[in-house]
Amino acid sequence: MTRVPLDSNILIYAEIEPDSEKGIRSADLILRVARDGVLPVQVLGEFLRFVQRRFPNALDEAIRQARLYQSVFITPPTTEAIINRASGLARAHHLQFWDCVVCASSAGAGATALLTEDMQDGRTLDGLRLINPFDAANTKSIDDLLVG
Repeated sequence: MTRVPLDSNILIYAEIEPDSEKGIRSADLILRVARDGVLPVQVLGEFLRFVQRRFPNALDEAIRQARLYQSVFITPPTTEAIINRASGLARAHHLQFWDCVVCASSAGAGATALLTEDMQDGRTLDGLRLINPFDAANTKSIDDLLVG
């Protein structure tokens, strides 16, 4: 299986809306990707910030969950090199800086595709293909990615 990173929206759906269609899909992806999956530190931070802002009473549980994710996924840090690479991506492609941090960190961990709902589906950014896991048209390519 290819090393596949997940964006924060997948964690959010799985943890906050577990019974929704996106929550069920997200939980499935988390389980399928966990062996060789990547969760950049930025993704964990975005997940925790979302919970802190929207569901402050659930923050302690979210912190426990983030620690569990860290024990199962590769969690590359946001280093000076990642910040510099992300800065270049943000400038060259006119994208949100923190999204570029996720992309740079994912690519730095050896990934060639990022599962994300928030970025431009199908776009390739610095060798990293962005794939919306909630678009049914992407199901086969995600399945191929996860078994390949």
